[in-house]
Amino acid sequence: MRIQTAYPSIAIQVLFSALLPLLLLLQITPSLAIERPNIVMIVLDDAGYSDLGAYGGEIDTPQIDLLAKQGILFSQFHVTPNCSSTRASLLTGMDHHRTGLGTHGGLAGNQKGKPGYEGHLNKKVVTLAKVLRTSGYRTMMAGKWHLGKKDPSAWPVGRGFDDSFALLNGGASHWDLTPLFPSTPSVYVSDDKVVEKLPDDFYSSDYFTDRIIDFMKASKQPFFAFLSFTAPHNPLHAPEELIQKYKDHYSAGWDVLQRSRLRRLKAKGLIPVNVEPQPRPNWISSWDRLDKKAKQIAARDMAVYAAMIDRVDQNIGRIVSDLKTQGRYDDTLILVFSDNGPSKTTIADYLNVVNIGVEYLERFDNNLDNRGQPASNVDLGPGWAYGLAAPFRLMKGYQSQGGVLSPLIVKPPVDWPQHKQLVRVPIHVMDIMPTLLEVGGAIHPARGSGGAILAMQGKSMVTLMKRGDGREFSKRGFGGELFGIRAYRLGDWKILKMPHPYGTGAWQLYDLASDPGETMDLASEHPGRLNTLAKSWRSYAAVNGVTEPDKPTFYSRPPKGPQRN
Repeated sequence: MRIQTAYPSIAIQVLFSALLPLLLLLQITPSLAIERPNIVMIVLDDAGYSDLGAYGGEIDTPQIDLLAKQGILFSQFHVTPNCSSTRASLLTGMDHHRTGLGTHGGLAGNQKGKPGYEGHLNKKVVTLAKVLRTSGYRTMMAGKWHLGKKDPSAWPVGRGFDDSFALLNGGASHWDLTPLFPSTPSVYVSDDKVVEKLPDDFYSSDYFTDRIIDFMKASKQPFFAFLSFTAPHNPLHAPEELIQKYKDHYSAGWDVLQRSRLRRLKAKGLIPVNVEPQPRPNWISSWDRLDKKAKQIAARDMAVYAAMIDRVDQNIGRIVSDLKTQGRYDDTLILVFSDNGPSKTTIADYLNVVNIGVEYLERFDNNLDNRGQPASNVDLGPGWAYGLAAPFRLMKGYQSQGGVLSPLIVKPPVDWPQHKQLVRVPIHVMDIMPTLLEVGGAIHPARGSGGAILAMQGKSMVTLMKRGDGREFSKRGFGGELFGIRAYRLGDWKILKMPHPYGTGAWQLYDLASDPGETMDLASEHPGRLNTLAKSWRSYAAVNGVTEPDKPTFYSRPPKGPQRN
């Protein structure tokens, strides 16, 4: 509509005077409500709870630590003890046994053909990416997939991602296409095409970040960006200059690392001050028993691992910088976490699983000065995994806290309440999807557990993060099972059943409020509580279709005697 006046200059002045306060307000204050914020979800692969500086780590992670200062830290964020099962829960909002990823690393005989054990995301689940896309988001991912590789319908492009560059395997060289073991070639895909050749200067963390930044820049819509690093998963690889940065950091060994990290966790208020160091399992060698050469090799390997975390942090800094350059940082929700605890798995362990002799390792140059460089293939082993999990029990593969407790940092959009929080209530990785759907204004298509699409089981954390009210989560229990190892947590109490030598073979009971390291079994003192939680676990298993393996598999197998690291 056109307004006519005999005095146009006066009318313009009056209109400008009326609008001036509003214009100034818009310049100096953020929007009162960001309708659909951008979402950047960053997952590390096999990182320990205390690897990040914000969680007491000695590795330089200034970019992640800055996000922590601007946002929310979670001290009780639970994942599953392995990568594919965590990713299944993350992208579906439900227990992994329902999704098709009921186990990891091969089926036991009695699990073959069972619902929920298809080995890829099944047709009963819909992904976070697919639902956000219905709400107007551009969905994108770069990095590790590990949720199906048979054909494009099982790849990211077939499960709701508009743009993707993905490693379909669970791991590979960080420098090139060299696989973890020769029977399973490394497969990268770009949308619906297999990638035949990687760039000559490829390094996984750098290239995945390049691709996700390119995807974000190209999007005119609000976006959901999933950056799924393969670092620090073995084989351990990092730029030499960063390895040199940490070459003298770890000469004191894993026993000292365990104690030093515990002190810093206490100083940050993440662990009660009376918690003692985690006793080292007798199947892990003490550092002092190693000879000089073994110590040099182990210290170098840990320096490579630290360099990998450092490089991840640098790449997260690149993402933050790009978001700020685009003017999108304030309107973006950023999450950073790990998929499980630190890994004790050696390359030889992988070869044993697929019945390949350790002579495969002889083709690599694993001399001291080349460890971590191209043509090398090295790992951490159980010694460093024990130190990195401080002060928790065990590591990746186990339902103990060292396997399932992950750091989680959330940097909210600018329109959220701006007060730093430390959230101490127990939450689960399946809570991420309902949270992000609420943030993005997206509606899950399921309307009941009996429909064609299963309903989510997680709970949105939006109110928890905005108001700090965690009562609903404190009352909510959740179970876990992988490789026949079982757990159930309700509030501060947890039951755990692990085979020898990792546990007793019977249910154990722990009060995690006073004993986060699971060192004091209270089963005999509280038999009623144990029985109640065991009944809850049986209900959990029945509801989710858990089929326990009929023989020991993967991480439930006993170790072959004391190990170097």
